[in-house]
Parts: sequence; structure tokens; C-alpha cells
Amino acid sequence: MTRTIGPVRHIGRRTLVHPPRIRTSPTFQQLLSRETIPSSSHYSVLPACRRTFATPIRHSEAIPVSDKQKERVVILGSGWGGYIFSRKVDPKSYSPVIISPRSYFVFTPLLTETASGSLDFSSIVEPVRDPKSNVDFIQAAAHSVDLEKKTVLCEATVVKSGVTETPRTQEIERQHDGRPGAPELLERRRWERGEIFEVPYDKLVIAAGAVSRTFNTPGVRENAMFFKDIGDAKRVKRRVRECFELAVLPTATPELRKSLLHFAIVGAGPTGSELAASLRDFIHQDLIGLYPALKGLPRITLFDVAPTVLSMFDESLSRYAMDTMKREGIAVQTSHHIKGLRWGAPGDKPPHEMDPKRCLTLTTEEEGELGIGMCVWVTGNTMNKLVKESLQKVDRLPTASVLTKDGQPPSADMEKGSWQYKKAPKSGALLVDGQLRVQLENEDGKTAVLQDVFALGDNAAPETGAPPATAQATSQEAKWLATHFNQHDIQNTPPFSFQNMGTMAYIGDAQALMQFPHEKDEKAGKLFPKALKGRTAWLVWNSAYLTMTISWRNKLRVGFRWLVNNIFGRDISRF
Repeated sequence: MTRTIGPVRHIGRRTLVHPPRIRTSPTFQQLLSRETIPSSSHYSVLPACRRTFATPIRHSEAIPVSDKQKERVVILGSGWGGYIFSRKVDPKSYSPVIISPRSYFVFTPLLTETASGSLDFSSIVEPVRDPKSNVDFIQAAAHSVDLEKKTVLCEATVVKSGVTETPRTQEIERQHDGRPGAPELLERRRWERGEIFEVPYDKLVIAAGAVSRTFNTPGVRENAMFFKDIGDAKRVKRRVRECFELAVLPTATPELRKSLLHFAIVGAGPTGSELAASLRDFIHQDLIGLYPALKGLPRITLFDVAPTVLSMFDESLSRYAMDTMKREGIAVQTSHHIKGLRWGAPGDKPPHEMDPKRCLTLTTEEEGELGIGMCVWVTGNTMNKLVKESLQKVDRLPTASVLTKDGQPPSADMEKGSWQYKKAPKSGALLVDGQLRVQLENEDGKTAVLQDVFALGDNAAPETGAPPATAQATSQEAKWLATHFNQHDIQNTPPFSFQNMGTMAYIGDAQALMQFPHEKDEKAGKLFPKALKGRTAWLVWNSAYLTMTISWRNKLRVGFRWLVNNIFGRDISRF
């Protein structure tokens, strides 16, 4: 059943909402068939004709207030795409509303610094709710989009656990294995299910990002750690200290101690390489001094299926990175294939139950079983649940919102066919046009372009040429889209074009790599170097990220914390 907000009367600063009238929503009835949403949830529908706001930033409660002078732009996601777009779009013309499970933006280039204790977690976080911005916020997860009604179906995540971490397999999603007490376990998790409601939009921007790709490797989704959010970095930092404390217990055997202090990172891209380098600095410069009995035991191994690390750099820089990390004590295992991850020591017989007091076993095709204390999985992206499962078929072509490729209204025969979201064949991302507009396609191969739904970032792939899956590319897309929203010329503007500003990576011991693009500018190539490496690149790396940090508050905090680290060392607390 659904609940519709009734007439509203304002008395002073208070708002009275008359009792709701009940009606049935076919969209919600379809949703009830899913196990993840309870049939007893209250389901609020904000009337589309009013374009009402939910949780306005200037009020302390949800007040249905509408401004007919502005178009409501609903933004799904608070990452690089959603956050920057919401801050750049003109508040005089649009009313932006961010819908996201998390209430903050993370400056991800410095996420590895928090895992190694170099920075406080709050130093790289910007709150979505900001008194200086004109952006509304609803803490919820988007479940589906109704293109005809122009609404987004959401579930509140205010009290849901794990929203600050990469989604992993929960107990409710696992197959029942016959263990006693499993139904009771599921019952205890039902309190996390949030309220269901719809949010109407005039324009929709899908910037929900992507999740870590596991290639369906057995045990990875359940037992590995990922590295995309603040919660992930906290788990990594806590587990490193946990392994050291377990290793010095009198009950720890030499074999267990050796396994606990072996840290595996799967994925030798920028994130994996920087994490390995940062953890190496943290362990050898700070932790070993606290655990002298463990000197010589800690190991960090970087695995990748590719033959080199940092493959986006030139071959000479990639080779320099490998040589530097090996010299610093990081074992680089390229051309390695991961076959499985489980709890327990190598050779242990099943059942392999989760036991954080012990080690894990990582199985590779080349070396067999290896005992490790922690496995961080950073191998790439795959589509999130919204894009992968919900944004599939379209019940009916929204003729009021689409045009053909040549800018014409859809013909009568196009309305009769079945339609679905157009997606990139390999990645499954939403295949958008040059103006970042989401597209639909039918069984005859015809394409319809949505004029009010856009997508950017990792969950989108421009058909004019997909940029790399980096914060730099997503940030450029967000700024480009906001600019043309403000100029009201999205229909006539040339396609988005990614401008490569260079690539950076930290490789440990105050050394880094930096590669500049000079392919199209020979004159600039003579004036500036094509690449930097070593300590010079590290100084540029520090300066660049300090400059790019969003707020002045965090710029000062990051700079001050780096200064304090040089004097007193890194934060080694475990919490």
C-alpha cells in the first residue's frame, strides 16, 4: 500500500499535514516481490504535480515546499560526479537534491594516506549537508527509476550498517547452508530495512559510481577487504594493527606469526600500488619500532594478472616503480592468477569458518596456497546493483522525454516495441551520447535519447570515447555537465571531450611517479618534461593533492597533519 501526503497548512513556523489517503502503486507491488524490501514498509509518494522537496536544507523536518521557478535536479550519488555537479550547477535556475547512502564526499586520492595513519579520516571528507550550499540531501539508496512518472524509488539508509564500506555479501544474500540458527540471524537484520518512498525529478543525473570487481573468485566477496570508502580504509588500518597484536601473543606459533604478518594486495594499479607503498612506510617507519621482536617478519605482496604494475604509465616508469618497490621490500608478483580466498591456515581441512584471530589462505595458480593476515582487493570496477539489475527493461517508452538520434520526436511504430537501457557491451555501464544523456534501444536496433536523464562517472560510458575510470575524468564530466546546464545549451553543445592532465602515483619512501601528456603539443613537450620520478615527483604529488583538496578547512588540516607526522610520526592507534 502507498501513502500520499495530503494538503499542507502552515501555521507560523510549524507545518500541519492532513491524514494521508491510501492508494495502490503498481511499481511498489512489483518491488514487494524482492526479499530485500519488507512488504510492511511505509511507502510515501510525493505528488509529482507539486515537485515537493524532501528534507530541505533550510528546515529541520521534511516539509513539502515547491518552487515552480526552478527545475528539480535529482542527483544519485555523492562521489566525485554527484558532489561536484551539485556544487557547480546554478542554484538560481535549479534545485539540486542529492540522494546517496552516505552523507559525505571522499577525496579518494588521499584514501591510502588514512589507511597508513598519515591523515585523519575526517581530513579527506566533505559533508554533503553544508550551510553554504543550496543543495538538499536525502540519505537513501535508489532502487529504481520510473521514466514515465519521472520518479526515483528509494530506501532510507539512515540506520543501515555498512554504508561507509564497499558492499559485500551479507548474510541475507547468502544461500541457506543448513546451519542451525540461520533464520534467527536473518530476523535480527530486518531492523536495517528503511522506509520506502518516491522522489520526483525534472532532470535526473545518475552518478552512483561502481563497486569492486571480484571476477567471481571464490571467497573474495565474503573474506577480502576492499578499498573505495572511509569504512574500507578504517578496516585496513585496524586489521594491520590487529595482526601485529595477534603475532606477539604468547600463544602464536611461528607459522601463524609468519602468516599473520603477510599482507596481500591484489591489483597493481594506482590504488593498489599506492596502498602497498603507504603500508610499507607505516610498517617499517612506525610499527616495527613498537614491535622489535617482529623485525624482519612483516611482508607485503602485490599481486596482479598483468605482466607489469601501473600499466597506464610508460614502460620505463612502470619498470622504475617495480624496481623501487622491490628495493623497499615489497614483493611484486605479476602474471599471477588468484583462484580463491578462505579463512584458516594453508592445508587446513574444511569447514573453513571465519576466525579473525587466525590467518587466511590465498590460493594462486602459480604458487598454490599462501598464508596471509589480510587481503585487500583493488582489481577494478563493475556496475552497482542499480545499473546492473534495476536499469534494464523499460515497460513503456516515455515519449514525452525522448527524441531520436537526429532530434526528432519518436514515431508511432517506435512506441509499440519493447525498450531497454542502452549499455556498453563489456562493462555494462550506461552508454550515453556525447552530451552524457542516457539512451534507450529496442529490439530493432533503434535508439531513443532521454532528454532529462544523464549519467556520468564510472557508471557511464560515452559512446564518443570513454575516458579512464579516474577521479580526474569524473570531475571533468561533472563540471562540463553543470556548465551546460547553467547555459541551457545542452541540446546544441559539442560532445564532451576528456582532457588528460597527467597521471600520478606514490611508490613509497617519499618517491613518486608523474607522467604528463604531450602527444598533441610538441612545443609544450620541449618546454616541460614528459615525466617526473623520485623525490621531485613526490613533492609535486604532495603539492597537487593538497591544492586539489576541496575545502580550505581540509587543506589546512592535511598540510598541518603532514607537518606533525614529520615531527612525531604517524598515528598508530587501533579503533
